[in-house]
Amino acid sequence: MTDQPPPYDTPYGQPPGTPPPSGYGQPPGYGQPPPGYGPPPGGAQPPGGGQPPPYDPRYGYGPPGVPYGPGQPVAGEDTTWAMMAYLGTLLLGFLAPLIIYFVKKRESAFSRFHAAQALNYQLTILIHLVVLCAAFIPLAIVFDNPVWLVPLILLYVVDGLGQWVFLILGAVKAGKGAYYRFPAFFCLPMIK
Repeated sequence: MTDQPPPYDTPYGQPPGTPPPSGYGQPPGYGQPPPGYGPPPGGAQPPGGGQPPPYDPRYGYGPPGVPYGPGQPVAGEDTTWAMMAYLGTLLLGFLAPLIIYFVKKRESAFSRFHAAQALNYQLTILIHLVVLCAAFIPLAIVFDNPVWLVPLILLYVVDGLGQWVFLILGAVKAGKGAYYRFPAFFCLPMIK
């Protein structure tokens, strides 16, 4: 037996003279970058040139930056579906974009965006109409004066003109493969 305590660099429970493991007191790999981070050995370029993996449309709304930044090129069929969401609204009301939204929502982020835009437009117009009817029709009945219905006529004219302008503008932009947002007063973003 010796009267000397074991040296400080020897781990507890190890015989004296055993070299300490690297990173003594830390979990294995502490202070090292995780695998896949950092330069590859030998200075070689990582596969794909350091670019992120390609986007797979089955898993979400779209690649980063959509609808505001550059995204993937839009195929001809997607632009046709997106245009039909707007033009179908002029012919069939909310049914055309609703059908296109449910059919294409997992297949094409571009078609889904434009179908949702057309649906949001229809829902916003419905909200405008319901709110103004609930406010002004009772006033017209109580005061027995049809002057209170003038705001409804004005809303009908504004939304009627807006429908032709915005839906045709949206169809043109969709045909060119571009994302276009309607003004928030005419199109509240409710459906994504």
